[in-house]
Amino acid sequence: MPDPYTPKLSSFKYTATERRAINWALKQKKPWMVDKLKKRDLTSQEQTYVKAIVGFKIRVKTFHAKRQNNRCCYCGQSLFNRTIEQDREHIIPKAKKKSLIFAVFNLAVACKTCNMSIKKSQISHLRGFRRSGLRDPKVILNSKNYNIPHPNIHDWEEHMDYSSSSKGRATVTHYQPKTTRGRFAYYFFKLDDQEEFANTEEQRKIRGAQPLHPRLVELRDTYKQ
Repeated sequence: MPDPYTPKLSSFKYTATERRAINWALKQKKPWMVDKLKKRDLTSQEQTYVKAIVGFKIRVKTFHAKRQNNRCCYCGQSLFNRTIEQDREHIIPKAKKKSLIFAVFNLAVACKTCNMSIKKSQISHLRGFRRSGLRDPKVILNSKNYNIPHPNIHDWEEHMDYSSSSKGRATVTHYQPKTTRGRFAYYFFKLDDQEEFANTEEQRKIRGAQPLHPRLVELRDTYKQ
């Protein structure tokens, strides 16, 4: 399937150091979190690997944010100037496919509401995982593996219409699914709740700033961000 976004996935290149660091990280208990390991417990070589992983995380987040035009890969909400409200997202959860933890095609950028409050480690957006695998495990990017528009293989706008209008400090948001995948995403990511929030709550406390979704406030307080 053609890549619908730019820069193209194929343009992202791992450095030699990143590849060695990733191979090392995948042998650790929590590969994605190796940058949280205590420096005093690491050798000088391992510290170099950790530094490479940190650099990779920054680079891949910037790469996907550009591909997604700084919008959440799932709900389409703007992530511009909302750094603490966005996450590097693993489309196939880390716990389900360890080998894909650092795979650029399994990564995207999502808002914390979609990622940490709704999706979490669920797998119902994947076809076949309830039977211990994907429909086509040999081709991870086969669209048959996904019930939702995949952030890296489907054009989100072909599956969902999104509109947002402002009146003063209030914003009205509306989603209109156009395909089966779009409808699945609409209910899976509770976009009807996003619409309700947008229509009933004051959207801008400070002109030009977007408010936190109620779930996001809870997450922010939990993670002290």
